[in-house]
Parts: sequence; structure tokens; C-alpha cells
Amino acid sequence: MGQIEQTLLDENGELPQRSGLNWGQRDGREPNQAYIKISSTNYGFFPRDTQFKIITEDGYSFICSIAQENGKAIHTPNDNSEFGRYFREKLGIPLGAPIKTSDLIKYGRTSIHFYKINSNIYKMKF
Repeated sequence: MGQIEQTLLDENGELPQRSGLNWGQRDGREPNQAYIKISSTNYGFFPRDTQFKIITEDGYSFICSIAQENGKAIHTPNDNSEFGRYFREKLGIPLGAPIKTSDLIKYGRTSIHFYKINSNIYKMKF
């Protein structure tokens, strides 16, 4: 079973304000829209050109796919707000509000661990 750790922070150690978990914090977007950025060192861990399932420790599951140029993001194609709602609830942040670096630090994690269960199912620990 393979595993990776994926940071949620940018190269400056900050949570991006208008991408990643805060993708929806732009004009014309639903404010909970979010995706999980994939670092180049983790490219290839998830399948491309097909949907896969991510399950969480607390019983949630997401149908996901790889998106963006070079496959640098995981998103939920049926509803791009699923990740945003999940992370806001876990962090105790009101729906639609921006997530800050300090929110992640207060929670105790600035990264996500993914574990490969099989070729189409992955476990997410946050």
C-alpha cells in the first residue's frame, strides 16, 4: 500500500488565498469551491483520466478526478464545493468563509496523508 503526504501550503508556507482550499474565494465562484493541490513530487500517485474514490477516517467519501495542467489538482467533478464544505466543517469555519493558514495551524495539520487502498480507492487522513 503506497502513501504520500501532501502539503496544503504554498512555497512561502502560506495557504493560498484564491486557490486550493480557497478556490471559490474569487468573484463569480461559489465560495466553498476547493481542490487539493498535488505537488510535482506526488504526480502519478492518483490515476489519471478516470474517476477514483477518496474515503476519510470520519466516514465521508468523495468521487474525485485529477484536473488542471499536468494533473496538479484533485477535484470533485460532480460538485466542486464538496472539499470546501468538508474542510470548513473539520476546521470549524463557517461555510463560505476563507480558510487561513492560522486555521490549519490551530487544527494541528498543514498537510494531508493519502493511502492507496487499491487502484481506485484512497484513504485521506486530515
